[in-house]
Amino acid sequence: MKISGSTELYAVLGHPVRHSLSPRLHNGWIAAHGLNAVYVALEIAPDDFETALDGLAASQICGLNITTPFKERAAARAKSRSARVALIGAANCLTLDRAGRFYAASNTDGDGLIADLDVRAPDWRSLDGQIVVLGAGGAAAAIVAALAGTTDRPIKIINRDQARAQKLADLLNPHQIQFGTWSDLHQHLDGASLVINATSQGLNHQNPFAPDFSPTARDAIIYDTIYAPRMTAYLASAQQAGRRHFDGLGMLVGQAALAFQTWFGILPDLADGLTRLDEALAS
Repeated sequence: MKISGSTELYAVLGHPVRHSLSPRLHNGWIAAHGLNAVYVALEIAPDDFETALDGLAASQICGLNITTPFKERAAARAKSRSARVALIGAANCLTLDRAGRFYAASNTDGDGLIADLDVRAPDWRSLDGQIVVLGAGGAAAAIVAALAGTTDRPIKIINRDQARAQKLADLLNPHQIQFGTWSDLHQHLDGASLVINATSQGLNHQNPFAPDFSPTARDAIIYDTIYAPRMTAYLASAQQAGRRHFDGLGMLVGQAALAFQTWFGILPDLADGLTRLDEALAS
């Protein structure tokens, strides 16, 4: 990679974010397509986020991925929003408007997860039984919105803050989407065909949880959006119940590929990206 005065800069913003695999992923794709660009990780203190975002736009940083805990604040700060961002109030992808020097917000999280399911469990669309999504934050909102736009199967949002779950269900599609509490999780899992952890529980071994997945359908898919560690207590519980289970590495690749396409007009090789990250985590 040759960096010059005309090299375009892209970055992921988060707190923490130094552990991010996104630079390895995007820089691999940039090199594969011979683009004059570079992608880095920028850790921003929570109190400095809006100031940093305005400064990056003024500096003409071309594109940003946004991760925890800034997705809702990125959506609020952007001057232009995709329909999905306007609906759910969370953005994970910002693209510089070079004329106005402001960021346009989009969200590729949910579509990235669906792209991963289509590769690793292509039968997921034909399964019976409801879909259960754990969490009601920015990632969960994007996932539920994408699922509701893809399938007409019932979706249940489970969250400790029931009011937040209800608000999300009412916002997206109250006829298809219902909500429930953690205390009734065992009941909500009964017959479920797809269960997605969209919370941060289990990230870096913090606050691990391991639901009993025996009530789910025997062909159910248990999905964890977390990829560090690769085998969370949540996924280990799914394995013990004999259910198919996947970590969030494929979702990371899927959402990143869609962001890359937004910025460069090129859909990169998802399989190549997943292989690269597998190697990075194994080393």
